[in-house]
Amino acid sequence: MKALHRAILERGRAIVLRISPGPAPVQEAESFQEHAQMWRISDDFWDEWRLMRQQFEPARDWAPEIGKGNTWPDADMLAIGRLRLAGNGGKGEASKFTPDEQRTLMTLWSILRSPLMMGDDLPQCDALTLSLLTNPEVIAVDQHSRNNRPILTRGDLTVWTAEASDAKDRYLAVFDLGESAGTLEGGWKELGIPGERWTLRDLWRREDLGADIGLRVALASRASALFQLSGP
Repeated sequence: MKALHRAILERGRAIVLRISPGPAPVQEAESFQEHAQMWRISDDFWDEWRLMRQQFEPARDWAPEIGKGNTWPDADMLAIGRLRLAGNGGKGEASKFTPDEQRTLMTLWSILRSPLMMGDDLPQCDALTLSLLTNPEVIAVDQHSRNNRPILTRGDLTVWTAEASDAKDRYLAVFDLGESAGTLEGGWKELGIPGERWTLRDLWRREDLGADIGLRVALASRASALFQLSGP
């Protein structure tokens, strides 16, 4: 990594260095930030729920380093759409993730501000894959949020938050990582969000939900939700 960094400096050109040490030890964060712009935080990621659930651990550990010096912890490719093209003569096969699991993947990558790099065959994108890749409100979380971090765990329910670029609005991601449906309910302070009343918008559905003094969200197993919270 250091040799590649020196070689890039000698070229005098703007080149992004993405490395794949996988998994990158968070104890070496300063070295990664000094010598690269992106680095893998896990081993190879594919369309297996076991790997999806495991990805929350390095995501949590690397959260404090997101964006430092314009560098980015990388959760690996988006394992959605048609994958494994080389294995069957270019035909590929659909991601093994269910629609809920694919949305969970995109929600975590976005609230983590991971680089969004496709691993599928773009010409064969189906409607679901295209909808996941082209939602501008979700992409804005990945591209423009800050202070991204997990704030709450209740059993299999995990909650992340971030601030919008204007520092007025907030984002809230809720994940059910268990094998049964779950419900997250509570006032804002109980959930780790300051303030008495927030207006909610569901970013995946692109629907305004009105103002409330707390949140109640029911999720299917392995599903997620992503909200924008706006003050009065």
